[in-house]
Amino acid sequence: MTTPAASNHSDHYPPRADLEAAFQAVRRAKVPQVPDIVLSLRDELRRPDPDLIQAADLIAQDPAMTGQVLKTINSPLFASRTKISSIRQAVTLLGLRRLTNLVTAEAFSRLVGEREGGARLILDFIQEQARMAASVAALAPELTPDEAYLFGLMQGVGSLIFADLINDYGNEWTLQALTAPQDLMDYERRALGTDHVTVGFLLAGTWRLPEPVALAIYHQHTFEPPQGFDAHRRALIAVARLARILLALRRGIEDNPVLLDQRDWGLNELAVTPETWERCVARLLTDERGT
Repeated sequence: MTTPAASNHSDHYPPRADLEAAFQAVRRAKVPQVPDIVLSLRDELRRPDPDLIQAADLIAQDPAMTGQVLKTINSPLFASRTKISSIRQAVTLLGLRRLTNLVTAEAFSRLVGEREGGARLILDFIQEQARMAASVAALAPELTPDEAYLFGLMQGVGSLIFADLINDYGNEWTLQALTAPQDLMDYERRALGTDHVTVGFLLAGTWRLPEPVALAIYHQHTFEPPQGFDAHRRALIAVARLARILLALRRGIEDNPVLLDQRDWGLNELAVTPETWERCVARLLTDERGT
């Protein structure tokens, strides 16, 4: 299992002991194995001159993957201006990085799709969060919807794994995930010696996600991200927080102090006015009710 490479900013990364505890927890869990197609596309992205046609043909070898990715690209969620009818056309119009994000997201969803009980509840929330993050990404010029969508899925993967390891985890998650994430992490550490953000960071390395994504997963609940975080990482966190605010509003949670602080931080980070945010809330919540 690989992890994102270390940097000079040691405070950005989980301590070694925390990573070791996360690794031990993951070894006991039903962790989805990374499909070869995802690894191959990530390897292609690392090349100085990626072969777009070869990458497109690799995806096209999986008809089910091809169909779902094209369906996602052409959905209202991604607001494509042109109907895209083939993977080769998609890679030409979107680029390999964006297409790889969508394939990764679809592969992840496919692997974790069969869940029951508390895990099913968590998975439904994660998928809803991903859709909302993709929509909120319109407020962040630094991000594309596919980046926000993939981040929305992957930031909750640790909680999904803990549902298989901790009895009644679903109940604790339901009570605390939205309004008291730090309390949820304390509960996780008492139970397993690790938390969902550290496990998420570890698995981001396994899935070869870009380092900014892995670090944003790890610091998703840190109110003020570490100094040195670039605009891209901060935007990922801001969009994810605003997506969670929208999910709370859908559940009738409006005046929670933790969520209000996160909302204000996210709006300030993205330089979004309260008026623009209110219009966004009205539009997205109406759209969600109509789907």
